[in-house]
Amino acid sequence: MPVEHLDPLAIKSWLRSEASEAGFARIGFAACDPFHAEEDRVQAWFQGGRGTLLPYLDPSTLLDPRAIWPQARTALVGFFPYARPEVIPGATPGSLKLSRYLWGPDYHMILKPRLTRLLEAAQARWPGLQGRVCVDTAPLLERQLAARAGLGWQGKHTLLIAGKDGSWGFLGVLLLSTELPPDAPFLAEHCGTCTACLDACPAGALEPFLLDPALCLTTYTIETEAEPPPKVAAALAASRWAAGCDACQEACPWNRAPVWGDPLLWGGPSPLHTRSAVDLPRGAAQWRKLTRRTALRRVRDRHWRATLARILGS
Repeated sequence: MPVEHLDPLAIKSWLRSEASEAGFARIGFAACDPFHAEEDRVQAWFQGGRGTLLPYLDPSTLLDPRAIWPQARTALVGFFPYARPEVIPGATPGSLKLSRYLWGPDYHMILKPRLTRLLEAAQARWPGLQGRVCVDTAPLLERQLAARAGLGWQGKHTLLIAGKDGSWGFLGVLLLSTELPPDAPFLAEHCGTCTACLDACPAGALEPFLLDPALCLTTYTIETEAEPPPKVAAALAASRWAAGCDACQEACPWNRAPVWGDPLLWGGPSPLHTRSAVDLPRGAAQWRKLTRRTALRRVRDRHWRATLARILGS
């Protein structure tokens, strides 16, 4: 039966149940209206030059989900946990630190197929339904969309905090062509006077609810091969974060007892996580082998070697 002839609450209930079965710990629905309330903040962020090292971001598309896909009327937003309690970057003596989201397969290869299967199953039930899957690659304000869908709030470290479930999670979005009743948005933030994440940031990239990519370690280990400023280079050497940085999330009180990721997906051992720094691969062939089907594949081996040199001093 065509989707427009069915109860929208029944459609929501079915989608929520199927998304939960697919591994999403929290699921919410939001309208795809423009983010008018975010316009001044986003424009100020770009005008302050903070987008210089992230040239793929465009404020005109970020502020309107329909700029990505004009048919979008409803967004299903899911929070997919990935951290594992036994996975502690740098725990092996002499090892470097790689963000917890890198301790497993490429999350795009996990989330996109699951959301695509969900969309295909929905289309089989309701002919005429259209959709688009977005996982971190579309210019979309995913965290603001998640807050609009009621999943949580954007913390002072700018990441989504899903309440007692914490912030160790990926966000996956399924844009849908039909209007469904939105969930109640999460309007309040519950960081209070806490500044743990700000204090923990190795190079001082964080102000309350504001990130400066030019001072963020992840920018220089993942996003760009540009030479980091001396302050960041010193923080890399001192903190030993070689790919990404979890310092702000490690310090966040909301992550004391978070929802944990699937052990069959996340937290698997890899020489990148367990070898001593002096034994880490430095050749292109080794790097390609160890990063195959992981989110680190986007980092070139020369970029990796440059990061090692900054951390190890050679």
